[in-house]
Amino acid sequence: MDQELLVEWLQGRELVYSFLARIYQEGPVGDLLVALVREQFLEELANNSQNEELAAGCRQMQAKLTARAGDLEAYRQELQEDYNRLFVGPGHLEAPPWESVYRSKEHLLFGEETLAVREFYRSFGLESKKKNREPDDHLGLEMEFMAWLSQAAAAKVQAGEDATEFLQGQQRFLKEHLEQWVPALCSDIQGAARTEFFRGLALFTWGWLQVDAAELEAVLEDFCGGEKS
Repeated sequence: MDQELLVEWLQGRELVYSFLARIYQEGPVGDLLVALVREQFLEELANNSQNEELAAGCRQMQAKLTARAGDLEAYRQELQEDYNRLFVGPGHLEAPPWESVYRSKEHLLFGEETLAVREFYRSFGLESKKKNREPDDHLGLEMEFMAWLSQAAAAKVQAGEDATEFLQGQQRFLKEHLEQWVPALCSDIQGAARTEFFRGLALFTWGWLQVDAAELEAVLEDFCGGEKS
């Protein structure tokens, strides 16, 4: 892969991870839904992917958004209710969006998994902007971290510098964190969501991580001469 294609690939990944970071952290905010309807971002992703889960999830989300474009605010309210049930509360959460809840024996927040994620961020000179307000291992923050690493890698490549550290960091973070708990989270979302939009988001999320892990491995073998973490 030449440098121009590599930068384009990294920027595309940053866009997807940034979208996932926002939807999981902020929910179905109005301007995001409007942009999804207008720009057909999800349909484009579906058309360009051979991963069945990713394509199906994106088309599921896009179809509902398109069908409800005429009453988008009413649909946003329906989605917000589902988002709150799944991820926010009050009360029991159907799909708690924190790694530690899925991976710790006690299924509690702020476990050793949270600290491990915090240390991973710190190894790249980062600190969560929501430190002490939101556990570092919230899915939205983990997706935001992946977006940041993509952006940092692209900047290195554009400057003619070595981006291996950031690419390997992404590969490690996928293997050590996201791949360890997101499949279970996505399964819970699919089972509990009352809207097609969020059931589609679950498919999209896990499909995307599968695609990205495979592409990242191939790029590391090609661009970085087979060096891996």
